Amino acid sequence: MIREAVDAVSTARAGALPGKGPLLRAVGFMILFSILHASFRFLARRSLLLTAREVEREVRRRLFSHVIRLPIPFFQSTPTGDVMSRLTNDLSAVWLFLGPGLLTLIGTSIAWLLAVAFMLRISPSLTLVSLLIAPVVVLLSREYGRAFHRQHRKVQESLASMNGTLQENVSGIRIVKAFTLEAREEERFARDCEEYFRNNLAVARTSAAFHGAIGLLAGVGMALVLYLGGRAVVHGTLTLGGFVAFNAYLAMLSFPTMAMGWVINLFQRGNAAMGRINQFLRLPAEFPETDEEPGENLPRPATDAAGAATSAPLLEVRGLVFSHGHGERGEALRGVSFSVRRGEVVGLVGPTGGGKSTLFSLLLGMYPIPPGTIFWEGRDVSGIPLPELRRRFALVAQDPFLFSDSVLENVCFGREVPDAGAAREAAGLARFLDEIGELPRGFDTVVGERGVSLSGGQKQRVTIARALCAGAPVLLLDDALSSVDAETEREIFEGILPVRGERTVLFSTHRMASLSRCDRVLVLAGGRIVEEGTQDELLSLRRVYYDLYSRQMLARELEESP
Repeated sequence: MIREAVDAVSTARAGALPGKGPLLRAVGFMILFSILHASFRFLARRSLLLTAREVEREVRRRLFSHVIRLPIPFFQSTPTGDVMSRLTNDLSAVWLFLGPGLLTLIGTSIAWLLAVAFMLRISPSLTLVSLLIAPVVVLLSREYGRAFHRQHRKVQESLASMNGTLQENVSGIRIVKAFTLEAREEERFARDCEEYFRNNLAVARTSAAFHGAIGLLAGVGMALVLYLGGRAVVHGTLTLGGFVAFNAYLAMLSFPTMAMGWVINLFQRGNAAMGRINQFLRLPAEFPETDEEPGENLPRPATDAAGAATSAPLLEVRGLVFSHGHGERGEALRGVSFSVRRGEVVGLVGPTGGGKSTLFSLLLGMYPIPPGTIFWEGRDVSGIPLPELRRRFALVAQDPFLFSDSVLENVCFGREVPDAGAAREAAGLARFLDEIGELPRGFDTVVGERGVSLSGGQKQRVTIARALCAGAPVLLLDDALSSVDAETEREIFEGILPVRGERTVLFSTHRMASLSRCDRVLVLAGGRIVEEGTQDELLSLRRVYYDLYSRQMLARELEESP
């Protein structure tokens, strides 16, 4: 089109009749081409960018679904900032390639092929000269691509480290302020920022060198075409219109060549990010994603063939041995054995680090359970699916955690659908109902991140209400009343245990006086159960439990003395 238009005009200027037909035809084809080009760009951008967003959404959903099903040791060894970075920044890098990057790649590839095809029609020899730089461009792209991949991986890792530092400081802002460590944490964050800056600077330098080399090669090629093409026009082997059109197509060819550098950069960044994402996706999950709804398949009392209840304990532990991290920290539990019958209240006490929280974690399947060690109504729990096993317990952890949501949503967290009636009943049992009424919006009051707007005792009572509202057969209290006073503790126990036999409770505590409410007490020391019995029986033995009880009573007397 350009060649016909220029040749028509140059013929008219030379004194010949104006080529109105070729000129108008070229203009008409140019308008038609512009309309088609605009339509193609609109449809391509709409479809590709939308598809890229859909892929990003699906990968993010799949990654989150997989991460929350990874075992507890993964979260103990992986910084939160690293997990957050892979779910956000890494996925954004993947989208940048699948969206703008892939769109540019397709567009520039089509433009490159069309330009070469039109150039071949005008002058095959000049086209071959123009393509002499192609092997050098491919070689440069390969070498620089490797460097981009290494550098972008370092960028993503340094960004994850920086996000981790930020997350820790925001979550632990009270500790930072309490120890006046703002300046030190500022310096620590500055180091992370500097590392992130240096890695990005390395990427920028590599990108500048690559684009500069491509620009130099493109300029040399264009200069060579100008020289050889000009000679061809002078000698009459190429028309002026053909020469102008060839240079226009050559310009179209140079832009895709330059754009390839940007696409390679995006590809290597997205490839490095996807590699980090796949590292998580390749980790084995605790259990596959299912459509099973929370609350279904809750266990019923075991019965024999005649329909009578069996005599098997509700929960039994036989010779349980467990160690953290392949034994480098020693055995946390050593031959632990005990049983709990339905409706029984069993206390668990012992020195700090004795293995109480580890035992609760194993009952919930947070760590791999050795076969033949834990039984539910005579059934080995290693053969019970983890979701089904965990719904048999309701945990109240010693470190209360609340979500940044309303009180109602937090209390009903263990239910499929929030139930205001069940939440009110559970809050009443946890002795928190009156205080909820004093909150600005009652049950609809948002408690803030980790329940920041509530006191320690209030947070613990919300977590107790959450466990009660879930309706699980066994209630696990892991030192869950440490932040409430003795009178409130007594009231909570009166609510939880109105009638003996209605609720099975396994209760871990450091407050010895609380154990008088238990049917039995297990003394766990050094990873072993060293004593078992009622509080009076254990005191009469005058051994481990007696020593712990005596020391605590003596400490209380010293605190109360003037």
